Amino acid sequence: MAPRPTWWHVLQEARRQACVAMDFYNRPGDRCSFLDFVVHMHLAWQSLLHADLMKRKIDIYYRQSNGRFKRGKDGQPRTWELAHCLQNEFKENDPTRANVEFFVGLRNQIEHRFQTALMAVTAAHAHAYVINFERELIDRFGDGQSLAGELRFPLFVQSLTPGGLDEQRKIRRGLPARARTYITKFEAMLDSAVKDDERFVYRVLLTPIKGPKTEADMAYTFVRFDELTEEERLAMVGKEGSVVVAEKIHNYALKDELLPGAAAVAIEARIPFRFGVNDFTRLRQSHEIGPAKGKLGKKTDTKYCVYVKATKQYLYTPAYIDFCVQQIGTAEKYLKAMGRSPRLKVASDVDSAGSAA
Repeated sequence: MAPRPTWWHVLQEARRQACVAMDFYNRPGDRCSFLDFVVHMHLAWQSLLHADLMKRKIDIYYRQSNGRFKRGKDGQPRTWELAHCLQNEFKENDPTRANVEFFVGLRNQIEHRFQTALMAVTAAHAHAYVINFERELIDRFGDGQSLAGELRFPLFVQSLTPGGLDEQRKIRRGLPARARTYITKFEAMLDSAVKDDERFVYRVLLTPIKGPKTEADMAYTFVRFDELTEEERLAMVGKEGSVVVAEKIHNYALKDELLPGAAAVAIEARIPFRFGVNDFTRLRQSHEIGPAKGKLGKKTDTKYCVYVKATKQYLYTPAYIDFCVQQIGTAEKYLKAMGRSPRLKVASDVDSAGSAA
């Protein structure tokens, strides 16, 4: 039997790293490690893309002008890092690429004592991270390389009771400001179509269904609720097991709306100028969006702004963030909208924004 090609061994390493990553993620209590999940999934994605590039006979090595290898500190030839592979394999606004790049930057934001809060906030991103890997694995190498035979659907209780939901809310509030700012800035730089795509964030709704067992080897079924007819939905009633309904979450109250401070951060992340909360207040007042002096709770354009009566707060929508960026994206537009020349970001601001991308 002829020896396996090098790319095949790299592919098996990709599959192994993915399984290790998910093992770390699904462990209970202190045995869980979000950092290890992120690190091993990074290696899994890099190995997967390396294997496919090698199979297609694309040179993945950095070379000098004379064609010789560029070498690292250990003397080994330098191969393309994951970011370079993504640029080569995916278009700029591809949701899968955005999801992987999100975790590349997130790696530096993880602190062990806050990892539970970070996992709660990024659960939908992590779900997409793994599903995207499986999809690319099959698309590039066929069904025989699927991880389906290696993994099992995890059992958990954290979100199945009212008490569990309350606990999750408490955990999410523990997210440190540095990590929250990274997530806000990263998502602010994405088009709405990318940010809402299930390849960037993948949400699931678990619905328990009771009834006689109909399939001896399956305790759960994956379906897309929005793709079922009314008859098919009715037919689901009475089937045993937990039916996992995977669907895109459409617009609902308080989904992605931002308070003024977070809105200012989101806008600044997408323009080359400094932009603070006072600048945001001045700009929205010129648009007659949000509160006016002495008119708390006044009607406003819900496309851009939502008033929350219970907390007496105005929240600003992604559509309004996009509108503001269009209004002040260049020096000329900024001067016209704000009545003064913009201040360019300092080098540290630019570097921070670049690392988030």
